[in-house]
Amino acid sequence: MEFFNPVVISIAVMIVLCLFKFNVFLSIIVAAIVAGVFSGMSLSDTMTTLVGGMGGNAETALSYILLGALAVAVSKTGLASILAKKNISGS
Repeated sequence: MEFFNPVVISIAVMIVLCLFKFNVFLSIIVAAIVAGVFSGMSLSDTMTTLVGGMGGNAETALSYILLGALAVAVSKTGLASILAKKNISGS
């Protein structure tokens, strides 16, 4: 198994940045740049590939953002606690 694979290095960078509570979006960009550099791509090719890849997945990204917003809304309203208490009490 080769540990200098650009994908493995990129994932390691992403894990470290997330452990230090670095901004997720910036972590993705940094990890992508690291992967591009380690794979032998130029910085401009790396950024072109990154932007092209993100552009094609805009709908998926929006779905994840909306799902996250829904999770925050459920958490802030206490709806999960109310449903859990009702489920436990049997009513």
